[in-house]
Amino acid sequence: MSYTDQDVREGRALMNEGCENRLVIGDKLQAVTAIGGDGVFDRFCEEISLNPRTARGYRHTARICTPPVRQLVADSGVHVSYSALREGARLAPSGKPYDEDYGTLRALLKEAAETGLGRISVAQYQRALGIGPGLQDLLDPSSTTSMTDYLASLAPEEREKALRDLVEDDAEVHDAIRRVLDEKRRKDRETRGPDCGGDKPDKAQKLAQDLVRLRDMAVACMNRYPRSVTFSDEQQAACEEALGTLEVLTMWIRVKVGDREPAATRVAKARDLVTA
Repeated sequence: MSYTDQDVREGRALMNEGCENRLVIGDKLQAVTAIGGDGVFDRFCEEISLNPRTARGYRHTARICTPPVRQLVADSGVHVSYSALREGARLAPSGKPYDEDYGTLRALLKEAAETGLGRISVAQYQRALGIGPGLQDLLDPSSTTSMTDYLASLAPEEREKALRDLVEDDAEVHDAIRRVLDEKRRKDRETRGPDCGGDKPDKAQKLAQDLVRLRDMAVACMNRYPRSVTFSDEQQAACEEALGTLEVLTMWIRVKVGDREPAATRVAKARDLVTA
């Protein structure tokens, strides 16, 4: 092992100091806001070289994680990181913290004391709360779990719900994450490809692979834009020209694959693709 128990104790002590510092900064931000209102908040953040978004997170966590809760954690002797405390303070869709009054954390601390567990990890706390990682953590470049990794770990039917839980009504972020999913689907397709048999791909297999790529590009395109847009005359003409080419391509594909499926079934499947 490349580190000792003493290294772990010292590292946890440093992390605890960092946690306490963040909470104290949050307390200070609450005090500044109480005196000067939100109008001075950004100016104060600039004076202390703190990102306002990060500062709002500190302020919120400090407000929820009250001094009695902090003392409870300190007295327990169990290592609880600031990231874990932030998870408990994070707002659920109901508008209330996921762990209001930190009841779940209290239960975990009691269990840890009984079993001799030295720390409560963020993942353990999230499982107890029945939630996934926060959007801020997934978008943080220093995080050990990326957005792609997290979504890839979920079953396909769970990903859309996870997206809604993460971004709520933020359409811009939702679209950005959809593009990540579309890119992952494209890479998966390129890795697997249609299994047409044989070691060396023939022209039929190559055509099938190209058509699958076109399909993924089409799905990504349909998911990228709102349902209704307004074109200028030049844009309208360009789109109509592109539509004509795509209609010819569709007819060509149907001839190649010998498509005999009823039109109504194709329309229903197309709707599924848009919502996929």
